[in-house]
Amino acid sequence: PIPLYVLAAPELFGQILYNLTENAIKYTQEGGTIQITSRQAADHLELTVADNGIGIGPADLPRIFDRFYRVDKARARKSGGNGIGLSLVKFLVELFDGTIEVTSQLEKGTTFTLTFPLTTKS
Repeated sequence: PIPLYVLAAPELFGQILYNLTENAIKYTQEGGTIQITSRQAADHLELTVADNGIGIGPADLPRIFDRFYRVDKARARKSGGNGIGLSLVKFLVELFDGTIEVTSQLEKGTTFTLTFPLTTKS
């Protein structure tokens, strides 16, 4: 098989995974589940970060990638953070010619799906 690569700066790609994993941990109750998976589909890599945490409501979902947007301002004081994590994730994903999608249901969890083009060049 020919090795395939995602063209990305390793430290910035790591920041994407760190931010999504940190959010999953922060918003999943003790004993909850977080899954990080990857798979090759044709000419792209698909990564998912899924949890069964508190979820994001439909009214907030369209704005979660906006800089400084917080779903719950009170939660920001308790959990820390400044609301730029997901906007940074989206910026970096797009910097590497990728896409990011999110699905979520309140009290059922959230799934982020990232897609990156693959190349034979390292």
